[in-house]
Amino acid sequence: MKYDAKKVLRNLKEKMIEEQIKTISADLDSSNSLTVAVALSELKRLKDRWHVQEAIKALSSTGDAAVISAIKYLSSIEYPLSFKEIDHLVKKSERIRKEVVTLSQYMTPEDGCKLLSLLLEDRSSAVKIQSLKQLEKVQCDESVQKAKKFLEDEDPKVKVESIKVLLNLGENVDEKIVTEIIENTKLPFEIRTAALKIFVMHFKDPLPLLKKMAESTYSKMNSVAISLMGKFPCDEVWKSLETVILNDSLPSETIQSALKSASNTCRERKELEEMAIKYVNYPSKSLKITALRVLMGVESQNVEGIIEEFLEGKDRNLKLSVVPFVEEYPSKNNVEVLLESLEDDDEEMMEKSLKVLGRLKTKDERIRNGLFDHTVGVRIQSLKALVSSGDIGLEELMEFVRSVSEPFEIKIEALNGIAKIAPQRLEELL
Repeated sequence: MKYDAKKVLRNLKEKMIEEQIKTISADLDSSNSLTVAVALSELKRLKDRWHVQEAIKALSSTGDAAVISAIKYLSSIEYPLSFKEIDHLVKKSERIRKEVVTLSQYMTPEDGCKLLSLLLEDRSSAVKIQSLKQLEKVQCDESVQKAKKFLEDEDPKVKVESIKVLLNLGENVDEKIVTEIIENTKLPFEIRTAALKIFVMHFKDPLPLLKKMAESTYSKMNSVAISLMGKFPCDEVWKSLETVILNDSLPSETIQSALKSASNTCRERKELEEMAIKYVNYPSKSLKITALRVLMGVESQNVEGIIEEFLEGKDRNLKLSVVPFVEEYPSKNNVEVLLESLEDDDEEMMEKSLKVLGRLKTKDERIRNGLFDHTVGVRIQSLKALVSSGDIGLEELMEFVRSVSEPFEIKIEALNGIAKIAPQRLEELL
């Protein structure tokens, strides 16, 4: 019989996961609701499907955290609860009521609609909004009629969510209701921009209103309007975008939005490169990165040098932002900066650098610096990088798997390494 390395690897992983599940599931008997909550959360992460009854039992816990974790666990396996099993939860805290409505899509149509209809009448706007989100998945006629009443709701958040859901379901909504929200300067920015996005997606000829909002004196509003221009043909929006990009006295977020939109729809404009280069030296970190991304998009010859400059600078956040770009621009200097970061104690920088070095299959002894005495994330990326470059031996990987002290995640990654280096040796670990 032909040796099936993939099957052996799958069996080994399943065995490890089963052992991990067995250890974690012991906490489900704890009298501490937080311990139960954490256990259910971990079981959900491991895609466990064998502790349904324990999860159902946790639905009656006195602690919100355990109840919410149980709901999430049952939802992750799409378990079809009956309305009778969860009806007591609709009288619990707002957090629980928001979460329990997600189960409606896995119930029988009758029970799911009953739960959804009930929670659409909840006193909490947050619960109503979550229920409206579920309406697209459950689609009950009675609930759709209730959603239509929310078009006149006093809470603008509920109103906007009902507009969005109804339009997604193919229902008619008066354009005027949406434009009134967009143009109401007394409403919060988040609500107005949410309505603007809906308007662009669902109504005809939205560009005139979009250009009008782009001229708003409120930078957050005009930034969103400008960012939405990237969905339209260049010849329809270039003049508006160009005006913004050339005006460096505008807020940085407004210029960023214009650069992003121009990069999406006007990448062929030769002047875009020169416009973007100007902003690489501006104080705003996010504007620098946006300008750099634009230059990458137009395949500017300046990109590699700019990345090198940012990596060698003193701004840590700027360095972190450009580390992933080295994969596409792996100059000798840029790769060396990543390797040098492995000699420091900045775990986040190490993890990001190792991820790129692994993809580049870089060979360097400093990559081993991340293999021990660091976070699990750093150690995993170090292990991946060593496997990809061929700088770790088979026996060392076998030791990781056999170790009783190594974290589960490290063992799984070591298994993946063995499967790449010597798949025929996997059987020894069964």
